[in-house]
Amino acid sequence: MTQMKRLCIIQPILSNYSRETFFEMAEFCDVDIVFSPTPSGTGFGDVLPTQNSRVRYFVVPTFKPFGDKIGMIQWGIAKYLLRERPDAVLVTANPRYLTFWTTLLLAKLLGIPTYAHGHGLFKKHKIGILYRLMMTALLKLVTSYICYAPIVWQSFIDYGFLDQNLSVAHNSVINAFPLPPEQKTGEETGILFIGRLRRGNRVALLVQVMERLRRVDGLPLTLHVIGTGEEESVLQKEGTDRPWIILHGEVYDAEQIQLISRDCFLGCYPGNAGLSVEHMMSLSLPVVTHDDLASHHGPEPSFIRNGASGLLYNSAKPEQSLYESIKSLATNPTRLARMRQSAFEDYQTLVNPPLSARLWSILSAGPGPTKRNSAAMRIWDSDAPRDEPTGGR
Repeated sequence: MTQMKRLCIIQPILSNYSRETFFEMAEFCDVDIVFSPTPSGTGFGDVLPTQNSRVRYFVVPTFKPFGDKIGMIQWGIAKYLLRERPDAVLVTANPRYLTFWTTLLLAKLLGIPTYAHGHGLFKKHKIGILYRLMMTALLKLVTSYICYAPIVWQSFIDYGFLDQNLSVAHNSVINAFPLPPEQKTGEETGILFIGRLRRGNRVALLVQVMERLRRVDGLPLTLHVIGTGEEESVLQKEGTDRPWIILHGEVYDAEQIQLISRDCFLGCYPGNAGLSVEHMMSLSLPVVTHDDLASHHGPEPSFIRNGASGLLYNSAKPEQSLYESIKSLATNPTRLARMRQSAFEDYQTLVNPPLSARLWSILSAGPGPTKRNSAAMRIWDSDAPRDEPTGGR
């Protein structure tokens, strides 16, 4: 592959964290970012493009002629490819988008190396013949499928796909204002939730468990909630007679989030988590979430080492198990300090090298057999050292 001069990155929407990664990639080559405006009510704010001489933005509309489930069209991508002829394409691997497939086909015809970046099959308990055929076609069309995490790579292998054009770039985001464990006092009483307030986050369960811990065990816990979304009004109602629930609203400033986290000893995402897990780890907060990793979570909770950098509570017994998990850390300062250290160290492993460098190492290698980008895979191997599981497991 000749030296890459211009990379096209195609996203459904442009999030704050992904924008920073793509800006970092502009250190290696010129970058075109093609994306659609953020739909209202999603909990994602519109991201204002930041000026960079090596980054160009192309905002295209998304049409949904068949509804929100399948066949979405980002209008103008084909025109862009024909006009600009980038040296490579990095596209979000969402097979539900019609333009995902037209992009793969057109790039193949134009001889443009194309890399899909996604979740793969890790949420699938089983796949049928048609789905297998679809994924087989996808893997033939792409130069490489870049997996968000080792658990995604493993999902392909478990279903019998070869790893010839699979690679791994741990999905991660650098926190510009991390909080090392030595800056924690050990006297914190807060629990931090960061994320969109949407169905499936189960913050109501966390409120219920914390109320029990306060009433039955006399633990003076407070809940700090950073985020907004469709369930915000429900949580506001919950907090009417609970002054220990502190709603910070929509906060994107990393320094402000760090200041809020200084009052917290634990991060908890009781529902279906994603990158928030890594953000909490960067603040030296062990993370508690549920153990049904392959059904509802994004891939990022698979980076939690159960009993070492966080706890996975039993999703079959949610209230009791979450209660036991939080209590086990709130009442054991020695174990909490050890897990706080592990959480921060695991975060550092995820972002060194950063996602932009991991992606670039795959893109710049060009066509041909790929390997797992495994600099950090060892800490999430099944034989990694762990404490005994707790929390009703």
